[in-house]
Amino acid sequence: METNVIYLLIALFLGACQDSPKTENKEDGDLPPISVVEMAKVKAKENIKEQEPSNKDVWKALKSTTPLSSEQILPFLPKMINGHKMANQYAYPGGGQMATGGYGPADNQHNFSIEDGAGSKAIVKNFFNSYILKLQGPVETEYIYLERDGYETIAFLQPKISRNQIAFIYNNRFRISLEGPDKAIDLWSYIDFENLKKLDQYK
Repeated sequence: METNVIYLLIALFLGACQDSPKTENKEDGDLPPISVVEMAKVKAKENIKEQEPSNKDVWKALKSTTPLSSEQILPFLPKMINGHKMANQYAYPGGGQMATGGYGPADNQHNFSIEDGAGSKAIVKNFFNSYILKLQGPVETEYIYLERDGYETIAFLQPKISRNQIAFIYNNRFRISLEGPDKAIDLWSYIDFENLKKLDQYK
């Protein structure tokens, strides 16, 4: 009888030892799982941190450079976009560092912008961070992150209203964007790089 009791106690002890890890595993299993989207965001943020040291000198140089005013940028706008002459132009007042030109008919214009990324606004840094994170916009819109002709580009598509935009950074300083009714690939083909070379004096 005593022998049976001893065997029973040993069996219970062994069973308790085996249950402990299972209990710990169960507790681990109760933690909320990380979604694929969240994991992608974490990975993207890690990529940003990895790339920042190599770009640190660029950010520092831009921050210490005085940006061009809107009025100074106006002469660098192209005279034509896809065969359409400039219909209007706009310089942003109050310390703005961007100029915009409208091309073609008023009801369906192409809008071309040059924004100087120098100064304290972190325009260039924010663009490249967005390219790495590759976030998406509201429903019925789409962002396309793609390298075109050596430039990292971000296209914002709004098919419901037939308005799209493509943007990129020129000379690690200027944010160039073109908005219009065309497909992103067509908008890209309208960029006049020969005209943009005029900005090379501000490298």
